[in-house]
Amino acid sequence: INPLTIPACATWNQTGITVAGHQGGATGSNLASLNYPIDIFIDANDTLFIADGNNNRIVKYYFNETTGVLVAGNIVAGSSAVLLDQPKGIAVDDMGNVFVGDTANYRIQKFSPNSTAATTIAVNSMTSRLGLTRDLHIDCFNNIYVTDSDYNRVAKYNPTTGNRVIVAGNNGAGGAANQFSAPYGSFIDANQTLYVADYGNERVQMWASGATSGVTVAGITGTAGASMKRLNGPIALMVDTNG
Repeated sequence: INPLTIPACATWNQTGITVAGHQGGATGSNLASLNYPIDIFIDANDTLFIADGNNNRIVKYYFNETTGVLVAGNIVAGSSAVLLDQPKGIAVDDMGNVFVGDTANYRIQKFSPNSTAATTIAVNSMTSRLGLTRDLHIDCFNNIYVTDSDYNRVAKYNPTTGNRVIVAGNNGAGGAANQFSAPYGSFIDANQTLYVADYGNERVQMWASGATSGVTVAGITGTAGASMKRLNGPIALMVDTNG
């Protein structure tokens, strides 16, 4: 929920350490395996929550453990309260509630602690459209921000009432400052500033709270590339305390 504090001079080891799943890309469905993990969330206790997409489930790994614990879903895709279908976004609030973008079911699910049956926060309907959810975040007021690539927008949902407010986009697909093209990852900071990985436009957009258009902070609109000024299909991002 909160941004990380990363020193400006920080460097990273070029060799990664496998903390969940198997080295070498082996997939599986047991609780020591993953199959197309698409999103993660790390809570204050360093517990790692994973949206295990092709296993249609959410699993969590306690720190230094190599076997996961089932949180929600159960391998078989479905639309009942205990099943998921291609979950993609995941976030956990301070009370331990797990929120999931249940992508192929076009809904947002809330799993209370120790419950495998969800409450539906939002679902696609004639009066309140919800397309493919690509990412999900919680702000400091426990509002849920959902990136909707079908409708090229980011919406904010009240976790109790399900009421929705469109906070960015919703102006059709395009490269204008008030538009997105298949947005994916997002991040909301403590000032309610929203950052969005605008996949189809090859850029990252910043939307101040209450703004009706965004500002490009990375990439060049509509121009993919490998130079330091360009991006190629950005799908995720994180913002530290230095912005």
